[in-house]
Amino acid sequence: MDENTKIALERQNPWWFDKPFDTGIDRQRWYPKIKKYLPTKEILLLTGARRTGKSTLAYQVVKSLLDSNVPPDAILFINLDEPLFQSKSKDPAYLTEIIEYHRALKKPSTLYLFIDEIQNYDYWVQTIKTLFDTTTNIKIILTGSTSSLLKKEISTRLSGRYFSLTVYPLSFKEYLNFSNVHKPTTVEKLQQFSNYLEYGAYPRVVLESDNELKQEILKNYFQTIYLKDIIYPNNLRNNKDVFDLLYFVISNIAKPFSYLNIAKTLGITGETVKEYIQCAQDSYLIYTLTKYDRSVKKQLVNPKKIYCLDTGLVNSISFKFSQDRGRLLENLVYMTLTKQSREIYYHKGRYECDFLVKDNLTITGAIQVTLTLKDEKTRQREIRGLTEAMNDHNLKYGLIITENESETLRINDKEIQIMPIYEWLNEIQT
Repeated sequence: MDENTKIALERQNPWWFDKPFDTGIDRQRWYPKIKKYLPTKEILLLTGARRTGKSTLAYQVVKSLLDSNVPPDAILFINLDEPLFQSKSKDPAYLTEIIEYHRALKKPSTLYLFIDEIQNYDYWVQTIKTLFDTTTNIKIILTGSTSSLLKKEISTRLSGRYFSLTVYPLSFKEYLNFSNVHKPTTVEKLQQFSNYLEYGAYPRVVLESDNELKQEILKNYFQTIYLKDIIYPNNLRNNKDVFDLLYFVISNIAKPFSYLNIAKTLGITGETVKEYIQCAQDSYLIYTLTKYDRSVKKQLVNPKKIYCLDTGLVNSISFKFSQDRGRLLENLVYMTLTKQSREIYYHKGRYECDFLVKDNLTITGAIQVTLTLKDEKTRQREIRGLTEAMNDHNLKYGLIITENESETLRINDKEIQIMPIYEWLNEIQT
């Protein structure tokens, strides 16, 4: 192994020299989930968008291992975002040589191997599969930011050899913890929620006190995802068309769309729109929601809705915060349900309901999201859409999430709970 690689590894593994390293603020929701996988033989893959905290979580796992008296030399951390390692991405033997050199030199009884941003190495699947199949006493923990590069290979060549967790920006509970707000009053909850909605939930952004810097950080995050996880890995050449598409769909979150309508607006083909949206989905930047239909064929051709990973990103690259808080609320509810791994759709009959929740083969929940019900027309529209969805799916209970209103309605044999979003976020497990 060359001297430059040794220097890079020593910098990335400070515990070898009993040096301190930053583990950030504990993500209390995530660590117990990760901990249960550590004794298993299977590979653990942490996926998710850049800057959501995957690397920090990996460092927290390293610290827990050290606290459990695992020898420092038994932990090897390789961050493939390191420019030196990126320059070796097309060398099929490079990663194997690093790992085998360390094992031969340190002779750990069990090696805990952490590889950050694994998709940056062209031969990662072959390397990891060989390690897993031929090496005893090794626990492999990987992180990755581009789902297409990961899932395509994993589903075939690493099938049955891994567990995966998707890491998202902070939940509202985590946000309050990061903001050092404990047992807030209702007024404090509303104020904190307003900040959460405006600037989003990226850990680094939440910890930044300067609001202008928050916006700059968010713009940098978008550029990084756009270039490193959408343009470069997919070899997309028309950068302007991709950027215009992302700007358009993120500016129109929660609105129904079809590929052809977007294509006409932007002057590109429907197939190109579909390709670009899939690339953006693979980067975890955007998500699509399908209209519910008992026919899977119809579900595929019905208009879809698009949501964005983080409301702070939406505000930083598209519209001003005050323009449409209602759609931002809806985006936040969508992402919260997604974090729960819920199967969700929207309802559209004569009227519309924002979300249907499906468990196994049955619709078990209906949720409407609106900024306020104080306007009578809005109130009637939201209740009408929710009750239609409840009737269609034989539901006794429905939910309307608002910014700051509470009420219980009974309509015939049905109950509708109206709840402030900060209370709902506090109750739900994310």
